[in-house]
Amino acid sequence: MIFLFSPISAWPASQFEELEKRIQTLEQEKKENSAPSSSTATGISRRFNPAISLNGLFLGTYNSQGDYDSAKDDRTELEIQEVEVRLTAYVDHWLRGDFTLAIEGTSGIEVEEAIAEGLITQSFSFKVGKFLVPFGKHNQLHTHAYPFIDLPVVSKEILGEEGLNEVGIGMSWLLPTDWYSDFTFQVLDGDNTNQFNGPAGSDFAYLIRQNNLWELNDETTMDFGASYVYGKNSLAPSNSFDNETHLAGGDLTVKWKPAGREAYKTLIWQTEFIASFREQTQEGWYTMLQHQFAKEWWVQGRYSGYTIPHGSNQEDKNQWSALLAWTPSEFSTIRLQYNRLNQATADEHQVLLQLNFTMGSHPAHKY
Repeated sequence: MIFLFSPISAWPASQFEELEKRIQTLEQEKKENSAPSSSTATGISRRFNPAISLNGLFLGTYNSQGDYDSAKDDRTELEIQEVEVRLTAYVDHWLRGDFTLAIEGTSGIEVEEAIAEGLITQSFSFKVGKFLVPFGKHNQLHTHAYPFIDLPVVSKEILGEEGLNEVGIGMSWLLPTDWYSDFTFQVLDGDNTNQFNGPAGSDFAYLIRQNNLWELNDETTMDFGASYVYGKNSLAPSNSFDNETHLAGGDLTVKWKPAGREAYKTLIWQTEFIASFREQTQEGWYTMLQHQFAKEWWVQGRYSGYTIPHGSNQEDKNQWSALLAWTPSEFSTIRLQYNRLNQATADEHQVLLQLNFTMGSHPAHKY
């Protein structure tokens, strides 16, 4: 067997240049890995500092009703809607921390979320802390991630402005199916004043949710979920069931992104139903369509309805919304929205203009 070796002098100049670049790259990586910037003067590593981000929401609102009512949330005014600071990091190889501070307006700091999450096995995970409860789709979103500037009427009336944001502990199980499917069980403190807030410290609320995601084809996905929460409320019981609340919901989301045009075209249809069963029944739903028709432009429409169908407090209201958004990057967007709110007292016409921006390393939003 004969081995042939070409002398180094016979190598082309381009090969020398390529080898030199590779050596320089390796030397640079070695410097970065051993650089003093990776630790403080005390020798404590800064490598595991959390990813920090800040999100700001500035809002201008015009409302045809209630301009002189200072208690009205959406009267005509200019405001800082919310400032959110978020810190996220892996504590170690199995535990992740997520901490969110929200400042509404220019005063008042609230711990919106303080979560520790861990992966027990490949299929089981746990969560503990204060978090946005996975009841439906919309309730899991931070304010800056809302598809529209404001809440759907049904979410606002049944769950309140803050939604189901509870202290609790929960487990999630990734089911062994051919499609993505998970089951969640959570024990919650039950502090939501709209639906729970039972008098006893042990009046917990209990949530179950089952969620499924299918790939219909290479361009289309469908997500379907069902949620249920049981807990005690603050009503004085005249029988054994009056102070019990049963929340039920279902949600369906279909997304389409054409192959090769993902950055320019998107179509999302989402609908969600929510019902509360206690002394009086509350129910409602919303459906919305979002269409990205160019790289930086979205147009959207939404209908949301809410009703108390029975009893002396019967109520019926619905809202139509249209939105145009200019999104020059994933870090900022300007959105213009029109609402027509139909209700028993008087119809309201609203125009909202919002600047939404993010600084820093922000975690991905819910799918």
